[in-house]
Amino acid sequence: MTDTTSTPALGPCSLATLASSDAARLVDDYCSHLHCHVLASDTLTESMAEQWQCAGLAGATYWVLGNANGRAWLRIVDDAGAEPAKPLQRAGWMAMEILVEDVDSLAETLEGSSFEQLRPVANLELSDKIRAVQVQGANGELLYLTQISGEVPPFQLPTASCAVDHLFIPVLASSNRSESLAGYESLAKHGGLSFDTRVTVINQLRGLPMESQHPLATLQLADSSLIEIDQLEQLAAPIKSTQTLGGGIAMMTFYIDQIPQQFTTYQHQQAPYNGRRSCTVYGYDGERIELIER
Repeated sequence: MTDTTSTPALGPCSLATLASSDAARLVDDYCSHLHCHVLASDTLTESMAEQWQCAGLAGATYWVLGNANGRAWLRIVDDAGAEPAKPLQRAGWMAMEILVEDVDSLAETLEGSSFEQLRPVANLELSDKIRAVQVQGANGELLYLTQISGEVPPFQLPTASCAVDHLFIPVLASSNRSESLAGYESLAKHGGLSFDTRVTVINQLRGLPMESQHPLATLQLADSSLIEIDQLEQLAAPIKSTQTLGGGIAMMTFYIDQIPQQFTTYQHQQAPYNGRRSCTVYGYDGERIELIER
């Protein structure tokens, strides 16, 4: 039985990984429009590519990007075989929810940029303390740019310390909310919540009535972060190849108290690992999950 009172063993979610055949352009997009800074740039070693079960990417360049305070939250990999994703078509990581200071002002600055605004800035149905805008990046990735203005029980949410702060909720598109949630609850040693709610960006992109509700689950993680799981129908399987990560959001990286013994671990000296034990595993729908031990 999962616990809902103790500190979760999983979290925070530290990085989203984007794979692109035009990676340098993506780096420029995020630095120019979302206030990111390049914190590190390196080459994927053979052992890193082996951990990702994508040996063909050994030798590829990658960049670690972060906010104005130096907190990393994004990794972009130069992947010649990756094509821009079509949102909500495949199971796996579908969106990054990013903490921002002033979502209205930020949305105005994105007009005419490579980030296409999908929905107007609005308060969430869940709480008027959460105000957000949904945009799509050049790699097909969805971003929920979110301003938190107060407490939203029972969730533990962060407050921004700079214009574009960090990733705090990775959003998963799943064929089965319950099965996906159970896998993450096992890693977190913590219980989640399940409910139905309206998700306007899903309704818009799938041509559904705007009042349609969807089965969701959330799991509280350490350091005021969460996982959101959206159950959707008619999802193709994620791309799984030894030569490419596939386009869009290819992987999410989480810190964990201790990596379970059954997983094969690696130790890399490069950022973001810095010598800590890590592993890459797959979730219920085949999404890549990277774990780094604290």
